Amino acid sequence: MGKLKLSAVHAIAPGIKFDVVIHGPLTNVLKLASRYGYEGIEYNISNPFEVDVKELLEVTRESGLEVSALSTGLSYLRYGYSLSSPKDEVRSKALEFFRKYVDISVELECRKVVVGLARGKCGDEVGIDCGLARKLLRESLEVLNDYARERGAIIVFEPLNRYETKLINRVSEAIELIKGLKNVKLLLDTFHTTLEERSPYEAIMEAGELIGHVHVADTNRLAPGLGMLDWEKVIFRLLRVGYSGFLSVEARAEPNYEELLKVSASTLKPLLI
Repeated sequence: MGKLKLSAVHAIAPGIKFDVVIHGPLTNVLKLASRYGYEGIEYNISNPFEVDVKELLEVTRESGLEVSALSTGLSYLRYGYSLSSPKDEVRSKALEFFRKYVDISVELECRKVVVGLARGKCGDEVGIDCGLARKLLRESLEVLNDYARERGAIIVFEPLNRYETKLINRVSEAIELIKGLKNVKLLLDTFHTTLEERSPYEAIMEAGELIGHVHVADTNRLAPGLGMLDWEKVIFRLLRVGYSGFLSVEARAEPNYEELLKVSASTLKPLLI
């Protein structure tokens, strides 16, 4: 069995707040993550064209960490760029951003880019037909699949709960969406599965070898260990389906991000092989 490693999601997004990623001075966050035994850090970057990639890689390495993945949801919150937008110019801009994310992921040596919130929304509240949105999203993923393959990277698509979007909520929907796309895998998020699946543990088995990345938070979206998930079951099933990679903490930083890092590590580190 491969080794599971621990990372956490840190925001690089001036002026943008999202309560399930860490906002804080980068060097301090990296120092604390290293102190509590994390092996990696996942960066949620709102604008990939604003990042000094060389400097980011250097400061990460100096902390003894590696980049586990690049998240992209803050680009949607900042600009509204969506891979499923019926507006060609908006969808084109989203694809431009994602190509840059893929390029950066290669430079940062993680070669993994998350599609979460930036897939967009659909339904009556936003006035976008969900059938059309799924079609456009699939077309965008086909473009990114080819781009990622040429650069030795992967896209990891995340089913999100219905309160964040109506566009692909369950593992089964995501599997159907990415069928035939060799460089698009699934991102399994333990919090979202508690809301959308019959069992979060069965969801891991259903996703199986398609799992390319994992986000962890407890049933209340607090740090692992502060809710009702059985983390031994989660870890066992991930190992059973052959997943070897990062568990990336994406949870509400309450009361603060140091406590989030500390509690998550104390819950998960003893279980990781």
